[in-house]
Amino acid sequence: MARLVALTRYVQVPSPCVSLTPILGSSRKWAGPRRRQDQRTRAERHRSTDTAWQSQMHLLTDAYLQWKHGKNVDVDPPVGPVYRFKVTAIHTHGEVLFSTRFCCSLISSCCRLVPQPSDVEANVALIRCGLLGCTPVQPTVAIALDCLELYHQLRRRQSSFSVQAMVKVLCAMNDVTYAQHLHDLFSAAFDVYLGIKSQVRHTLNVALGRAGPGWRAQFACPPCGFKQDNEPMLSPARLHAMDGNNSVKRVEGSGHADPRVFDSDYHILPVEVDRFKDDVGSCADRGPAVPPPRVDHDDAANAAECTRRWKAVNDATGEGSVRAFDQTGIFICACRHGIVEFFTEMAKYPLAVTNRLIDTYGDDQAMGHDIACSFKTTVARSSIGDKATRHRLQLTVNAFHGHAHNHLYQLRNHPLYQKKYGLEDLETCERIFSASNAVTRTIRFASHFHWLQLIDLHFNQWNRNRYLELGRFSYNNYRQALAIIEEYTPLVDAFKNERHLEDSDFERWIEEEHEYLQSLSKEPDEDVLKVAYVESILDLNSTHRPPTILTQTSADFGNADHTRANQAMARATLAERQSLLRKLKVAMEAVDDIKRRMGLTERMAEDSPVYREAYSYYMNRRFIRAVEALERLVIQRLFELSKANLSGTGYKLRRQISNAIARRSEAVRTALRKYNELAPLQTPPRPTLDYSEVASYGWLSDFELLKHSQHGILDKPWSSPICRELMNKYFKLCCAHVEIERLNVEVPRLQAWVDSDAPHILATAEKLMDSQPLLSAELRELYSECCRVNNVIRVQLQKLYVLPGYTGPRLMTVTISSDGDGQKQGAMLPDEDDQLNEEALSLEETVSRMAR
Repeated sequence: MARLVALTRYVQVPSPCVSLTPILGSSRKWAGPRRRQDQRTRAERHRSTDTAWQSQMHLLTDAYLQWKHGKNVDVDPPVGPVYRFKVTAIHTHGEVLFSTRFCCSLISSCCRLVPQPSDVEANVALIRCGLLGCTPVQPTVAIALDCLELYHQLRRRQSSFSVQAMVKVLCAMNDVTYAQHLHDLFSAAFDVYLGIKSQVRHTLNVALGRAGPGWRAQFACPPCGFKQDNEPMLSPARLHAMDGNNSVKRVEGSGHADPRVFDSDYHILPVEVDRFKDDVGSCADRGPAVPPPRVDHDDAANAAECTRRWKAVNDATGEGSVRAFDQTGIFICACRHGIVEFFTEMAKYPLAVTNRLIDTYGDDQAMGHDIACSFKTTVARSSIGDKATRHRLQLTVNAFHGHAHNHLYQLRNHPLYQKKYGLEDLETCERIFSASNAVTRTIRFASHFHWLQLIDLHFNQWNRNRYLELGRFSYNNYRQALAIIEEYTPLVDAFKNERHLEDSDFERWIEEEHEYLQSLSKEPDEDVLKVAYVESILDLNSTHRPPTILTQTSADFGNADHTRANQAMARATLAERQSLLRKLKVAMEAVDDIKRRMGLTERMAEDSPVYREAYSYYMNRRFIRAVEALERLVIQRLFELSKANLSGTGYKLRRQISNAIARRSEAVRTALRKYNELAPLQTPPRPTLDYSEVASYGWLSDFELLKHSQHGILDKPWSSPICRELMNKYFKLCCAHVEIERLNVEVPRLQAWVDSDAPHILATAEKLMDSQPLLSAELRELYSECCRVNNVIRVQLQKLYVLPGYTGPRLMTVTISSDGDGQKQGAMLPDEDDQLNEEALSLEETVSRMAR
């Protein structure tokens, strides 16, 4: 009652509309005695404000629905006396520029009298008038819900558009100087508005039966999760990609006074992540009581070599490093259609993402990761290793990142050679990060609450955009697969007929190459001793000097004609002689030691066949090391070039990448000179290369053929460039057929979803018409949006059904309007297909030419 008495002093208002400038405090003149100083800390004030907002959140949600749908629903009149209080309202009004209820032709402010029943909170009364206060108890400034919704939609479409930018726009429109307290007021109101929208969305999900744990992750992507009866089984059941992004950082200590916790459906809580912090080490310390899961020996043997090429597995964040960020980035998991499934804020613990993926989706899941080579070992040694084995989790490298892995590892794990992944490159995360980089500039110094809130808002809109593109994704992938089949099938068939080959021969070539490289992966001990012996002989020969240097006598220091300079030269000569004698002694002992280890009784003659063979192997070994150094530099340059123009990359990072490319180019030239010096000395001699040839290398197989050209490898069919090109086309052709098989399962799932989604929402709305009319009205609005979006997908699916070469089921499409009427479009008859297809394709080509 005291609050209501305090508000009654605002009943009399001298003018219905006043300027915004004096009300929002742009003038700093003294206006009376100073206020009582608040002794609470900032954290205590935030906690008190949040508690006050949360206590009335359910009332605000009901009032929001009443304001939004009150014209269409009968609402009970207020009971008891009605008071009025004054607020400064910032809102949007004027000429309607859009067909929606939100308009933005003029942004202004004015004083308004707000009616408040005696049993209603002040902000509830404000929301019923289309306003939302900036404080929970006694609001004096309120922002129109239209204005907050306008910023909400702007922020969804442009993640870099900050609250500060929006407030500055409002100030410019009202001729007011921007001040920080204006930003704080708008930010507080926007947080509450998002909370109301979240409550409404949760209420809708409960009514639709979609509020269960994991429902969003399971069915957010209908082609992946909306399984149908009697459909063919897919293996893998789903395709996922995961990766980390360290651009989404948050500076340590930012917003430390904000104690709020944001509840995100995408976010894996730190409590669940921290249990894997020392998981691998603790599992290793427990000993062999439980046998570890089986690990592919090829992967384990080559993981170390791949690891050296990846920064992600070489963690430079040690105890001596400076801690500057509370959140160093995010680690996300997304399906192959680009829909984000979940993320964690600790980019160094992908085990938590893997554990959540297994718990949510179950058996036969496939995951692409750029460092899958080492991550396989990490999973096998962790506490979830046995679970991953039971659920048949498959880990593989991404298509683009896979080319930087050891070629022996590629032959077993690259998506091209596995075929079961179709045409999917598993590089989804790179596309997601290219868009999410826009939000980084607004959250670097935000509180943890706002950091998580804005990332969640961005991913929510991202998933909506990807859902809208599901029909286009299916159509484009199907058309791409058909184009590959049409182009590559004649080439592969002609090559097989010319060489009298079968499909099994291409598979055999991959096995032969893998076996050959596997035999070279570990150097025999005998060859290691030969190399050590040759190196020791060469070191011994390098220590020899002309006999005069080792046996010369000291100068006659008794002669008075010798100067001090000559005496110093004599001492230097003596020191050099003693140093050479020590080196010679060490080299002779090294030669004798290796000779005993090789079982030789006397030193090899340099013209003996055994020594010549060992020397030839030694020179080839140096050549291999030179090729490996050149290979590493070229691959690093390839990745730097790929990121030079990445969308959202900052100016400083672009400068660093450009400088790194310049340095890498010079290093490549240096390594190339060393290669060209050793190439003619090989048996048979290897051709020299110029810079333009090496810079164009993108496959490690090119370097592998350079390394091992001897031992008859050039006689193998898979070493021929033509054979390798046709072999890759064959595997690409196989992947295209697998892609069509997967799409023939995913397309009916998508069609079934768009046909059942809107009717389910409409049926729920009609069911709640009498008991919860406001919620029913909100469901009808959701139904209208669902019809609009799903009709876009139906159009793309209809284009797919008439595509020449489509072999999947041609299901009936039903275009549903927002008023509930449906217009059925049945599958075309066989004799109608050709004519209509030709007309549709002709029209599409004409429109495309006009668009160019």
